Amino acid sequence: MKTLVCILSMLLGCSLAAETIPFDPSRGLVEVNVTLNGIVKGKFGIDTGADRLYIDRTFAKDNGLELLNGPGQRDIVGVEGSSKAGFVSLRSLTLGSDQTLYNLSATAVDMNALTNDTTGGMPDGLIGADILNRFFVCVDYPNRTLDLYSFEPKFLNGKQYDEIEFSQYQHLILVDATIGDTTVPMILDYCASYTTIDLRLAESLGLGDRDGARVSVPSIALSGNVESENVRAVVSDLSTFHRRIPRADFSGIIGASFLYRFKMTVDYKRKLVYVER
Repeated sequence: MKTLVCILSMLLGCSLAAETIPFDPSRGLVEVNVTLNGIVKGKFGIDTGADRLYIDRTFAKDNGLELLNGPGQRDIVGVEGSSKAGFVSLRSLTLGSDQTLYNLSATAVDMNALTNDTTGGMPDGLIGADILNRFFVCVDYPNRTLDLYSFEPKFLNGKQYDEIEFSQYQHLILVDATIGDTTVPMILDYCASYTTIDLRLAESLGLGDRDGARVSVPSIALSGNVESENVRAVVSDLSTFHRRIPRADFSGIIGASFLYRFKMTVDYKRKLVYVER
């Protein structure tokens, strides 16, 4: 599944205490079990590539969640497609066993319309930046756990971590990635199963000249000490995506095929990603 980037709306009603939440990496994504309105069970992706909370339209209908029409709701735009949007009002959303958000307004979309690759299935919804940026978001890929910290995590008291600076365009996290001798900005996305290299960059690096080609990148480094070798990647013509967000400068997407080796914490306030050693 490719990265999904959405325009959504929500209201947040509480703050979460730290609780370790297991996640399912089987689709290459960070997917957690959720309960909506105290009774509806689903699986949502933790998505730094989405700006707010969104829910699959079919999942909402099948589970009796009321879809509301609202004026001025823009189409939801993904890397490979778009979808009409609607509103869903949620009384609550519980992550894990007992971490609950209240009084939410989610956007309903056809998630299958946002990507050409649906062979592995899709999550029932995405939890995006409007929720995530209130916390230190810690994804431990080796141990398959997620922590949302309202306060600074304890590991910051020590020195056993590396820092990666990032910039933001709207909600997107942009990091400098070094591939060979070339350093380019790329989107850091927890809801991308593969790392994606823009077609033009791939051609210049001799990695491939065909849209959709699967390649192995010898090395990608996000800082001097955060490096991964033989990274599985897909070559993609991102020109259409660039036209939709012309002010964002990026040459690809850092996804799970790079991230799966690390325990990373996103600090939205300081615009840093901490990588524990």
